[in-house]
Amino acid sequence: MEAKRCGRILVVDDEETIGIGMSEILKDEGFEAAYVVNGKDAIQAIKEVPFNLVFMDIVMPGLNGLETFREIKKNRPGTAVVLFTGYFRDAEEVILQGIKEGMIDEFIRKPYFADEIIRSAKKYALA
Repeated sequence: MEAKRCGRILVVDDEETIGIGMSEILKDEGFEAAYVVNGKDAIQAIKEVPFNLVFMDIVMPGLNGLETFREIKKNRPGTAVVLFTGYFRDAEEVILQGIKEGMIDEFIRKPYFADEIIRSAKKYALA
């Protein structure tokens, strides 16, 4: 049986400044936050730690956010995922596919605001 999880969040973004910035905002709010730079590392992290929320960029080299999302849900179906991107045009098809598959819990556009991140974290990571 899995131990009760409270506030464990993984940030996945190939842009280091964004990933580190988001994880620091979350840590300042009292969450346990980790950061990885790609989908492959995110899948490995999810296998090792029972994160209850993943903030993930959609447009990344290698596995994109949707492909990574599918793998995360296979390994940890109860993990919430909030996808975000600054490239809405490039990501529109991926977002629509994710919604169609019922996979996207929430979507945030970059540049994000700290209060959006904190609100989503409280909504999903402390549920």
